[in-house]
Amino acid sequence: MSGQDQRRAVAELQAKGLSERAACETSGVTRRVARYRAKQPERDAALEVQIRTALNAHPEFGYRQAAGFIQVSEDRVRRLWKRLGLTCAKPKKSRRKIGPSLEPRPHRAEFRDHVWSYDFMHDRLFDRSAYRLLNVLDEYTRECLTIHVNRSIKSEDVIQVLWEVMKTTGRKPKFLRSDNGAEFTAPAVTQWLAAQQVGPTFIDLGSPWQNGFLESFNGKLRTELLKREWFYSIEEAAIVIEQWRLYYNNERPHSALNRLPPSQFAAALHAV
Repeated sequence: MSGQDQRRAVAELQAKGLSERAACETSGVTRRVARYRAKQPERDAALEVQIRTALNAHPEFGYRQAAGFIQVSEDRVRRLWKRLGLTCAKPKKSRRKIGPSLEPRPHRAEFRDHVWSYDFMHDRLFDRSAYRLLNVLDEYTRECLTIHVNRSIKSEDVIQVLWEVMKTTGRKPKFLRSDNGAEFTAPAVTQWLAAQQVGPTFIDLGSPWQNGFLESFNGKLRTELLKREWFYSIEEAAIVIEQWRLYYNNERPHSALNRLPPSQFAAALHAV
């Protein structure tokens, strides 16, 4: 007989007028077992506070991200998540690609600094004036190496951004993936990359999925920050976006990295 069944038997005898002691003696149940109260409700209450605190800071989290963020097993969080009726908007599934999209990604990253990718994003300030972001990502570790923010970013700016990343990190990729934008295909950029012994890798025209890691990153940045904030100046945008980049690298659990933030995943590789 389980402990729960034993406590139920004692409770039934007490309901008939027996004292706790008499009910325990009659049913052969120790008073310690009869008086036991599960600690699960207390644990759930503490976990609920942790979950809601995480969601207040990061409302885009699903239960898996919340579990990774507070470092609790997914099963516990999923059970309580369901009981509390919490939800997270599910991204729409993309339709299956055909043709070139099913081909292997050229120069698929096999180790840190094997392949970096970079791309532009566009957004607007509160006054509706446009600005651009240049994002650089290590495809293997998913580290965001920089997000350069400015109203205009030309090919010479691209070279300067890449040079600063390589200088400050002491790293450089074997290949650099991008689309066929004019800033990336400019002779000045390709010649500079050749001088750095970095091979440019261009995706097919109209095939953004070939730069899928960075497309996914851009989507997270837009959903988690750009759609939630209005910036009043380029300076403010640069500061807040840099804060998000640091959070993404150092705190945000990544589903493709066993729920580790990219910086922790990269550090583990370096330690091996």
